[in-house]
Amino acid sequence: MRTSLRICMVVGSVSLLLVAGSAVQAQSLPYQPVVLPAQAPPGLPGYGVPYAVAPVAVNAYGQPVPVLTQGVAVPVTKTAELTRSADGQTSPSYRVTVVGDEMQKLQKDEKQQEPKAEWLEDTSCKAGDCGTKSCGHVGQCCCHPYTLRVYGEYLYLRARDAEVCYAVETNSSLPQEISAFPGVPVQTSPVGVLDQDYSSGFRAGFGICLDECSEIGASYTWFDTSTEDSITRNPKYPIRQIMPMALHPATFDAITGTVEAAGRHDIEFDLIDVDYRRFLVQDCMSHLEYVIGVRWGDLEQSFAARYTDDLAQTANAYTAATDIDFTGAGVRLGLEGERYYCRVPIKLYMKGFASLMAGEFDATYQQTVQNMGNYGVNTGWKAGRIVPTFDLELGGGFYLPGGTLQATVGYVFSAWTNVVKTEDWIHAVQTNDFRDMDDSITFDGLVARVEGRF
Repeated sequence: MRTSLRICMVVGSVSLLLVAGSAVQAQSLPYQPVVLPAQAPPGLPGYGVPYAVAPVAVNAYGQPVPVLTQGVAVPVTKTAELTRSADGQTSPSYRVTVVGDEMQKLQKDEKQQEPKAEWLEDTSCKAGDCGTKSCGHVGQCCCHPYTLRVYGEYLYLRARDAEVCYAVETNSSLPQEISAFPGVPVQTSPVGVLDQDYSSGFRAGFGICLDECSEIGASYTWFDTSTEDSITRNPKYPIRQIMPMALHPATFDAITGTVEAAGRHDIEFDLIDVDYRRFLVQDCMSHLEYVIGVRWGDLEQSFAARYTDDLAQTANAYTAATDIDFTGAGVRLGLEGERYYCRVPIKLYMKGFASLMAGEFDATYQQTVQNMGNYGVNTGWKAGRIVPTFDLELGGGFYLPGGTLQATVGYVFSAWTNVVKTEDWIHAVQTNDFRDMDDSITFDGLVARVEGRF
């Protein structure tokens, strides 16, 4: 009996100690809700607990506690938690998350993107990007990342629609009374034509930034082209002669047949442009700007032809010479666009301009006959005109980092309309009809440009 009583007392003491120990351990641990991170993206397995899976959490002693969620990222590589085995024992467990790995990967990608970002920013400066299509700054650059720019252009152009026919070999053995068209000769050789070929010119200019998105500049353009030609009668047919095509028809009776003819034709123009330009549309790699300005222009055409039996001698020769000058000034409008590429430092561009110059034409015609001064012709004509000009240029090139140096090559087309041409002026003198002298002269060719920005 005493033994049984002692056993009961021992068992009760042990139970009391176990209960007291559990209570003390429970009091030593703070009772607080378990905070779980928000649900992670599907690509991050094991991070966080979905709300639908664990709306209620269980603490270390199996007691349910409310779950409080907060959407914060955990910047650690390992997360500790308690797990309960089948026999009710608890032990710490560790799981490895990929949050830190993702952060390291992002940092690595950012470092790899830094050179590209710098190149893109540098290219944006060349393209005039100021962010969201408005004037401002991108990094350390602005719409015009320079204070002054200077440029020079080499022009290689050809004048078209400006040819002059001056002589042709004819068969003069046909009697005029049997000819179906009296006064119209029978041509027996190619017509002597003064047609311009490609010639060189230049353009030079500068631009000064007024603010981040506008610029004022000026340029000077010069171009000069000339051509010469000669024609000689075929010596096998002495009855043939050179028919002059630039002389006054009333003087033909005083002129005997010739065996040689030569001619020369010159065209020259000068342009001075003063422009104000400002960005109209812009983005990261391209921009479009409008141009408003004034243009002064001078166009000169000179012609001379000589008909004789011997071009080496001055005796028994007759000549015809014309000179046509136009000087005017007016407004100039245009658009310029550029497109830059970042993988390779190249750019494309296009320009278009229209001008209206109000001025005056002054034309003269002189004809002299050696040893026969009584048959000379001397006349002139003046009239005011508005001359529209149109210019189109497109091409491409490369640029150095920072845009300090650019080089481009392109095709240029230019048209002068409502002008008096040499051939029309000669025809007007020959027919005494000075109407409809309003033709066009065009120029086209290559342009090479080098530009420096400071």
